[in-house]
Amino acid sequence: MRIAALSATLLFCFAACTTTETTSNNSPYQQPNSLMAGEITRRVEQIPYQHREELLQSLMWLAQTGEQTIPALLTGLHHENPKVRSSCAWVLGRIGDRRVIPDLQQVMKDDEATVRMEAARTLVSLGDLNWSPTLIEGLDSDRKEVRYLCHEALKASTGHDFGYDHLNESKDQMMVSVLRWRQWWSEYSGDAFFAQSYQQKNHLDAQPAQPMGETKPGTETNVVPVPVPNPTPNPANPTTEVPAIESVTNPGTPGGAPTTNGTVTEPQAPVTNPTPNATPTSNPTPNGNAGYNSNGAETPARRGN
Repeated sequence: MRIAALSATLLFCFAACTTTETTSNNSPYQQPNSLMAGEITRRVEQIPYQHREELLQSLMWLAQTGEQTIPALLTGLHHENPKVRSSCAWVLGRIGDRRVIPDLQQVMKDDEATVRMEAARTLVSLGDLNWSPTLIEGLDSDRKEVRYLCHEALKASTGHDFGYDHLNESKDQMMVSVLRWRQWWSEYSGDAFFAQSYQQKNHLDAQPAQPMGETKPGTETNVVPVPVPNPTPNPANPTTEVPAIESVTNPGTPGGAPTTNGTVTEPQAPVTNPTPNATPTSNPTPNGNAGYNSNGAETPARRGN
C-alpha cells in the first residue's frame, strides 16, 4: 500500500509539472504552466538572433508544442522586430488553428511587406482565400524564394498549378502562367479588373484560365478578355538571356520556411539548367491552351492548323 501511495503521489506531481491549464485570463487557448511559458517566451525573444537551421529548429519546436504556444505567438505578431512578426505568423500556420484568422487579418495592415506576405501565406493555408491576390502578385517577385513559396501556398490551397514554374527562364511563359492565376481569381471573386489590368500592362493575348469549377457560388462572372496584340519582336536584336544555374528550395515539410531575411532556411536541392534548345513541356506557351483536367493530369496544347 505504501508503494502504491508513493507511486500515485509521484504521478500526480509529474502531471502537475507537465500538463497545461485549460484557460487563464479569459483566453480561449490552453495556457502553459510557468516553466513551459518561460521557455516559449525565451524562444520567441531569441528569433532575431537565430538564422537558418537554428531558427528553423526553434520555430518547429514552437509549432510542435501546439496550442499552448498560441498566446505568445499572438503577442509576437506585434513585436517591434519584423522578423519576429513574420516568424510567429509562420508558426501559427503550422499549428493550423483557425481561431487565429482574425488576428492574422489584422497583420495584413503591417508596414513590412515580408510580414504581410507571411501572414497572407498562413491565411490562405488556413482556408481564407481572400488574400490570394497578395500571393499571386508575389509570383512576379524578383526573388525566386518568394515566387516558390507563394506558388506552393496557392497550389496547396487551391489544387491548381496553371503551368507556373518559379525557375522558368522564359519571362513570357511565366507571365502567361501568372495571367492564368489572375484569371482564376477573377472567376472566383468576380473582380475582372485583376486579370485584365495585368493582361493589358504586359501586352498578353487572351489565355483562358479554365479554373475547373473553382468559382465562388453566386459570382460566376465571365471574364471578358481584352485582346491586345503582342509587339513584333526584332529578330536582329534578341533579348533572351540565359541565367546561371540556380537552386530551388526543397522543404522537408509543407509550406516551406518563413520569408524572414531573404533566404529560405530549409535544405535546398540543386536544379539543373535545361538545355537552351530544348522545348519546355511543363509550362504552357503563350499561343497554346495547355491546362490541367479535373483529375490533375496535364492536357496538351491545341495547335492551330
